[in-house]
Amino acid sequence: METSRFTLPFLLVTISFLLSLSAQMTGNFKCGEPGDSNTTCRSLVGYTTKNATTYANIQTLFAVKNLSSILEANNLPLSTTGAQRVNPNQVLRIPIPCTCSNGTGVSTGVPVHTVKQGDTLSAIASELFGGLVRFQRISEMNKIPDANDIAIGQRVWIPLPCSCDEVNGQEVVHYAHVVKSQSSLGGIAAQFGTDNTTLAQLNGISGDAQLLADYPLDVPLRACSSSVRNDSLDASSMLLPNGSYSITANNCIRCSCEASNNWTLSCEAAQLRPTTWPTCPSSQCEGAENLFLGNTTSTSCGPRSCAYAGYSNQRIFTTLSPDSCSDSGPSGNYASTLSPSFSFVVVVFQCALFCVFLL
Repeated sequence: METSRFTLPFLLVTISFLLSLSAQMTGNFKCGEPGDSNTTCRSLVGYTTKNATTYANIQTLFAVKNLSSILEANNLPLSTTGAQRVNPNQVLRIPIPCTCSNGTGVSTGVPVHTVKQGDTLSAIASELFGGLVRFQRISEMNKIPDANDIAIGQRVWIPLPCSCDEVNGQEVVHYAHVVKSQSSLGGIAAQFGTDNTTLAQLNGISGDAQLLADYPLDVPLRACSSSVRNDSLDASSMLLPNGSYSITANNCIRCSCEASNNWTLSCEAAQLRPTTWPTCPSSQCEGAENLFLGNTTSTSCGPRSCAYAGYSNQRIFTTLSPDSCSDSGPSGNYASTLSPSFSFVVVVFQCALFCVFLL
């Protein structure tokens, strides 16, 4: 009997220990649930090159359409040229399109690498793409039966890990961070402004013992709040993390995210030549005389500012920050609101229904 007293606790401890060992990083990022419909978003990966290269080479490697996308993600000036040098071990944030399917997120069909003389899947994964993906994952997603048997000229899709999931009920930008040797969850959390628990839960691990060097870790980057409406042509690309910006609305608007600005997206006229419009449309806030995008005015009720709300066709949408003297929501040149008389009728009708219910 005495022996059996300790048998169950011992078994529970043993099972718990074995489960903790099995909770290892896989390099894959959770996104949605199996059976969910596909979702898409923009994600980021942290790329480090072992040898000196150029921004143009990195743009080609990751099949990024415009160099400006890389410059914006890294808060670099638009005057930076593709020929400019990128030093070894310099970390760059690379924007990638992400698709969530069957509970996992991967880059949407890009990048694609053409196999060259001497290439192996292992070298492509660890050296060329900086450990952002495991060679086994490349083999699996490209249906290559033997990872050691690839042909020169063969085109291989590199399925980079990504996610579109909210974290703790908040929209975030998911960032694939390649773990360095001797790293800790606490150190990584402090570096990116999150916490140990969130990192552990997001990556399916319990602590530092399961943190694997040279594996990608899913790091949620807090994004600035914005007034961009859901039907704006740039709605999917205006979720910006701290220290980044975006040139949008056909080169007419520049929006940036800085934690020092109370985590609120700040937008202004870009002062650039429009890409498809002959001239940039007006960005004046409707209902506010002489108040334009990015401007703030002082009133007896406190400061009011004009914020960017998106664009469509040849129109730039703006919205005026709420008047602190009233309970009304923000006004803007994009939203229709109920008239006071109609609102009054609705309230009276609801009161009448309530009285009938009491009777």
